[in-house]
Amino acid sequence: MNNRLTLFTLYVTGFIGYTGFSLLFPVMPLYARQLSASVSQVGLIVALGSYVTALFLVPFGILADRLGRRTLLVTGFTAFTLAPLLYLMADTPGQLLWFRAVHGLATAAFIPVVTSLVIDLASPSRRGEVVGWYTTSTQLGFVAGPVTGGLLLSHYGFEVAFYGCSAITMLGLVFILFRLTTIPQRLSGEMALDRSLNWLSQRRVFAGLLAPFFVTFGSGTIAAYIPLYGKGFGITEAQAGFIVTAVYITSTVLRTPAGRLSDKIGRKPVILLGLAISALSVALISQFHSFVSLVVVALFFGIGMGLAIPPSFALVADVASSGMRGLAMGMTSSFLQAGIAVGATVMGIVAGISNFEIMFIACAFSLTFGLLLIFSLLRGQN
Repeated sequence: MNNRLTLFTLYVTGFIGYTGFSLLFPVMPLYARQLSASVSQVGLIVALGSYVTALFLVPFGILADRLGRRTLLVTGFTAFTLAPLLYLMADTPGQLLWFRAVHGLATAAFIPVVTSLVIDLASPSRRGEVVGWYTTSTQLGFVAGPVTGGLLLSHYGFEVAFYGCSAITMLGLVFILFRLTTIPQRLSGEMALDRSLNWLSQRRVFAGLLAPFFVTFGSGTIAAYIPLYGKGFGITEAQAGFIVTAVYITSTVLRTPAGRLSDKIGRKPVILLGLAISALSVALISQFHSFVSLVVVALFFGIGMGLAIPPSFALVADVASSGMRGLAMGMTSSFLQAGIAVGATVMGIVAGISNFEIMFIACAFSLTFGLLLIFSLLRGQN
């Protein structure tokens, strides 16, 4: 098997999948408000997809280890393509919640499969770099998705935005089917025998799981509430989409260098630096109200996220037994998705009882707590 060609296939698949996932970032909060959802309900609606994704990533990761990669990848991407069309049937916030849950379930079916395949094909000495390239492709999806969703919504309305989301993910499904023979169905026999769970007790695992959680706690808050926050001082839907996109622009640029750097100097310093930058950036959002200044702060947050995520995934992969990588990547992705969900939900409650400025400050304090916790877990580690 040509590993480079297979990895390229997975990179493209990740890009398309995350483009479809993030296209609805600037759309969903405004769609929920149109259906008369309160601010706290908006947070729950935005977050529910990620809650369900986080809940089912681990079971789907285990299925990927036991049943094989290709079947789950095709099934998950098919459901992921059809799910956005359900939003067009929603008439109430309650119905929208159910459809978000279905979309989240479909998302959970393909994420751990693709991630674990990337880890399978990476040599240990280049694991950070390969994870960096993969997460670069997913971040490019996050760059393309929000700005596309904002433009579709501004010019054509909600219906076209949801159809567009489905059409983009359908392209991904077609690409997967075209390249299906290059994707291994199962792990090699040697890897499949190694199913020890002893690695789960190590402190490094908890640090690797918590780092994505806290970083995406911040990014989930930004994605959910920048459209509403900006609306108060004249920022349009398209501009809000671009602010969210700005987070992923610098994050994309940093992913591969961050992975390479963590291969050379260790995972710990890169993760901690990324968390520190992310916490400072969220605090600064509360001080700015112009489009340009918010774009600059969003770019700065993206630097922190780009530094923290690749070494976090690589850290868990370093420790996990080879036959349990589907589970390991499912767990790491689950914590990442949980961060998005919890951030949007908890910070929505904070905004509902105070204001958006206080909400962003509270979010910054949460990230600072995460930084200190992860520092303590990695004390004495590389």
